[in-house]
Amino acid sequence: MKQKIATIFGASGFIGRHLLRSLAEKDFRIVVATRSPYLNGHLKPLGNPGQIDLEKVNIYDEDNLRNLIKNSNLVINLIGILNQNSKQKFTNIHEKFPSLLSKICNEFNVEKFLHISALGVSHKINSKYMKSKLKGEEKIFENFRNSIILRPSIVFGPEDKFFNQFAFLSQFLPFLPLFGGGETKFQPVYVGDVVKSINAILDKEEIKANIYEIVGPEVYSFRELLEILLKTINRKRFFINVPFSVAKLQAFFMQLLPNPLLTPDQVEILKYDNVATGANPTLFDLDISPLTIESVLPDYIYRFRKGGEFS
Repeated sequence: MKQKIATIFGASGFIGRHLLRSLAEKDFRIVVATRSPYLNGHLKPLGNPGQIDLEKVNIYDEDNLRNLIKNSNLVINLIGILNQNSKQKFTNIHEKFPSLLSKICNEFNVEKFLHISALGVSHKINSKYMKSKLKGEEKIFENFRNSIILRPSIVFGPEDKFFNQFAFLSQFLPFLPLFGGGETKFQPVYVGDVVKSINAILDKEEIKANIYEIVGPEVYSFRELLEILLKTINRKRFFINVPFSVAKLQAFFMQLLPNPLLTPDQVEILKYDNVATGANPTLFDLDISPLTIESVLPDYIYRFRKGGEFS
């Protein structure tokens, strides 16, 4: 049988690196669309020799995108940003690009187009990030009926930006902040389970749902997540309650940093729980039993303990 071709945008990111190995094991020929092929040569060994191709892409160049997609069976978009700057805008990355990509997928009759969005997207949330994600979803469904949207909660794993970031802060800060009192609820999901969900959908000949909420098995408050982290790395830190009004003021100045811990837009998102709504299928509907934080976190966060892995 002819080897199927999967074209992936954003494969050099957190989820992408885990997904590549999985797709390689399923014998896909993989095209990694990237701005900088020469900086991502480390991705090639994730597959067999010649199985993973790195192709330079300008995500706003229609002809460039058509050349990449015209022979593809599957297209997966993992591109997303948590904060915007002068070069990268939410509207461009989360709305205009997915819209263009889905149109081209329709043009070439691609079998399936998978797009990673975000859990909790809503016009009710006064967040440019959330609104751009939702508008991107709407454009995709207008353009291509064989589209599947995955909405993950916080994704955790070896290279995550949540537990690793707060563990890093705990190394030199005597306290950790609880934005809005730390009561906001989350349903974190392991990156390996996100990859399993993608594979499960690719394996299905018929898709009964176009939106899946990708969440873990347990709901935690923001405070509980930090407590689990501190217990795992054997550190004691006290918490400081930071009201949302104060957090937004602090974030106004933080956003000027190259990699801000918090932005005003993220403060708006933190006001709302980030858990499954019950309106869409989840991992359980894909016959996946998601792993808990406690079963995975110690395997990669140990480097933040004072004595390392064996402390």
